[in-house]
Amino acid sequence: MPDFKDILGNERLKEHFQTAVKQNKISHAYIIEGEKGSGKKMIAAAFAKILQCEDRKEEEGENGAVKACGACTSCIQVEHKNHPDVIWVSHEKAGVISVGEIREQIVNTMDVMPYKGPYKIYIVDEAEKMNLAAQNAILKTIEEPPEYGIILLLTTNRGAFLPTILSRCILLSVKPVEDTIVQKYLTKELHVPEKTAQFCAGFAMGNLGKAMDAALSEEFLELRQFSVSVLQYIHEAQPYELVEKVKGLKKWKESVGDFLDILLMWFRDVLVLKLTDREEEMIFQDEYARIRKQCVSISLEGLNTVLLEIEHTKARLRANVNFDTSLEVLLMFIRDKFESTE
Repeated sequence: MPDFKDILGNERLKEHFQTAVKQNKISHAYIIEGEKGSGKKMIAAAFAKILQCEDRKEEEGENGAVKACGACTSCIQVEHKNHPDVIWVSHEKAGVISVGEIREQIVNTMDVMPYKGPYKIYIVDEAEKMNLAAQNAILKTIEEPPEYGIILLLTTNRGAFLPTILSRCILLSVKPVEDTIVQKYLTKELHVPEKTAQFCAGFAMGNLGKAMDAALSEEFLELRQFSVSVLQYIHEAQPYELVEKVKGLKKWKESVGDFLDILLMWFRDVLVLKLTDREEEMIFQDEYARIRKQCVSISLEGLNTVLLEIEHTKARLRANVNFDTSLEVLLMFIRDKFESTE
């Protein structure tokens, strides 16, 4: 489990925690918001590791970083997720964290003194899944915690929390990591080929976890190839061909969001080429000839409506609108935005 120095990007967020430890101004409750795969759990674990370290180090100088030693018993236990005073709150149901789980794992145990560390740290992943009763149960603990108590709520959506919880927590956001940093990590640390790393970095839009999953997944690489096969000739495809493509896409039905993100990337490349004529700024550089052809046969207005329609299709599918119909309508809509090539 990494230290802050090993976590890519998010310098301001890491600096916030470093300063809090250095100045001994640690809050009793934090909300760390970021999309899935953005590194929230790594950040929470790195913070817990420093707080519980038995031999904490501080670099020289006014801005010297605070570091966990990595060798003491507490550091090793945090790394292996078995430190008695760093509690990873679990929940059984996929869609909800119940009041019973919050009471059993946090409320009823917070008053018990730490076993060995100076703090008792509770990390609640997917905290947006706490139902109303669970949030009300944890609220009193957040309002009146013991001096040693710290609660870290990790979430993809801070808007799911009660205003009273939001007002009593330090709110921190995990920011996207620069594409160049993600790409370098994929090539240097995971030995991903340069072109694949470039594509996955662009696809992930600053989410390192998402980029890693994409780069290491054979299924994703197959989906990418399939998506490109749809996009290469979409401007001249016959309606029955697009219907067949949608049938082929059913294999990746659970990953349809990735398919739509790849479509967005493609048409952003069309837009980049139309506005700047700079091939080096494209993600699909190896498809330059086809994208160039599409670029001259679609208007700026048409491109903007295509990008909007892809986003609208995402929303429809999230609302459980029929899969086949939604995608067939989308692909036909895109095809019809191109000028006739006959």
